[in-house]
Amino acid sequence: MTSQIILHQPKSEKIIRYSLNNSISVTEKLQKKLYEKGYQFLRGYEIGNYSFDFYCPQLKIAIEIDGYAHEFSDVYNNDAPKKLRIQSLGIVVLKFTDHQILVDIEEILRSIKHQIKLSNNSNNTLTV
Repeated sequence: MTSQIILHQPKSEKIIRYSLNNSISVTEKLQKKLYEKGYQFLRGYEIGNYSFDFYCPQLKIAIEIDGYAHEFSDVYNNDAPKKLRIQSLGIVVLKFTDHQILVDIEEILRSIKHQIKLSNNSNNTLTV
């Protein structure tokens, strides 16, 4: 039996690049649906060193769209300090994958509507 040397390019780099290239269209798709529903979320909102895909300051609801890259442990671990800081500010973060948005946008919208209702009950500021 002969052995072969196979050069291996890290698969994760290709996956991350693909995810980043396609995340723009997913973000735009969600933005369009949020607008159609009348939800008032700001796109690309920053709080301190942290950036959210969408944020509603009145309700303190943030939406993050995670691509495939977020499934890697190093990316997930880097998000841990962000999660603690944001929770300390009273912000609820809804996380969805780009795949979820592409496959079942209606379920995403139901989840967002549910969180808006919960936030409205505690804030009494906006209606759905």
